[in-house]
Amino acid sequence: MGWFGRKSDSSGKNQGNQRTIRSSRGWGETLTFLKDREGLRVLDFGATSPGNINYLTELGHSFYMANVVEEATKQDWFSSGEDGKQAFDAERFAAANFDFAGREFDAVLLWDTADYLPPPLVPILFSKLREALHPGGRLLAFSHGKQAGPETQFSRYHITDRSEVELQPVGDFPVQGVYQTRQIEGFLNGYSDVRFYLGKDNTREIIAVR
Repeated sequence: MGWFGRKSDSSGKNQGNQRTIRSSRGWGETLTFLKDREGLRVLDFGATSPGNINYLTELGHSFYMANVVEEATKQDWFSSGEDGKQAFDAERFAAANFDFAGREFDAVLLWDTADYLPPPLVPILFSKLREALHPGGRLLAFSHGKQAGPETQFSRYHITDRSEVELQPVGDFPVQGVYQTRQIEGFLNGYSDVRFYLGKDNTREIIAVR
């Protein structure tokens, strides 16, 4: 699986071009951060789009992308435990897929990726992203308030030039974990500042500063 590049990466089956507009205070604040600075390194951690790439590079930033949700569903990462149950090998997955090749970032757009990953992998993901952020760098993450429903459809996040994002369904991956505020605060241990915003669809938006 390629982590970094310039072309769009997709997850799952494309389910058409229908988009839903979502107001996002978290994206609005992140957008201000990106517009006030030049030459940043931005990691779009999800099913990105050519539009995201073009927009961020036109702002003068370097663009990188990563998308691991589909990879994490592969049987290669599961093994049978002593009880015969299949267990996800989070450490082995992280070693193979969270290697940023020494790159450091000023902003990470995680979106709701963590909700679609096996729960043992989630704290490792947040820790690895903290290590990869420059001091003062920003992480934008979303977290669903429930496990099922139309708003939990795995989607591509299209960024806009305003405090809104456009969601486009792109796969059938289920939400694997619903995390309360206290749990998320634990995942973000070591960040200098963490802010939560609650959207009308019961989705938390989180901005964490390295």
